[in-house]
Amino acid sequence: MAESETRFITDKNGNRTHAVIPYSVYEQLIALKGLLSPVSKLGDHEIYTLSVKNAVAKGYPEGVRQKPEFVILKGSQAVLEPVESVPEHVQNLREDLLSEGTLELDIQNNCFVFVKDLKLPSASTAAAIVAGNVRNGLDVWVNREGFSLKESGFGVKNKKRLHSK
Repeated sequence: MAESETRFITDKNGNRTHAVIPYSVYEQLIALKGLLSPVSKLGDHEIYTLSVKNAVAKGYPEGVRQKPEFVILKGSQAVLEPVESVPEHVQNLREDLLSEGTLELDIQNNCFVFVKDLKLPSASTAAAIVAGNVRNGLDVWVNREGFSLKESGFGVKNKKRLHSK
């Protein structure tokens, strides 16, 4: 086999099923694979970001993919003032987080800061705490490539169950 020659193995119908390539081509493909891998490792959790007004928060989904909980990471920020129309349960949760010391005032950055990781029942609850207004968390939390949680496959219902009802 010549160095630049590629041969194919076919099935009984003549369809190509495998390629036999020169070793030099294989080495080039392996080198390309290394170039295509992510620049930074994700670790255990892919990080999602929410930027609103003067606050930037980071976190990750956890649990069941169809209805994930959401963990806001220590060091994340939340806006100071929620809008007047924020639901009472969101306002109460923000006040509880302040009184228990999970959220602290950051005078220099004119926001609140999370002093420890906080797990919440949904990405939407996490977004509401950070933004001070109601948000669809599946739409507003985005990863480093710019994909939302929804675009990353979170919150998607099982199609088989939907059609069987």
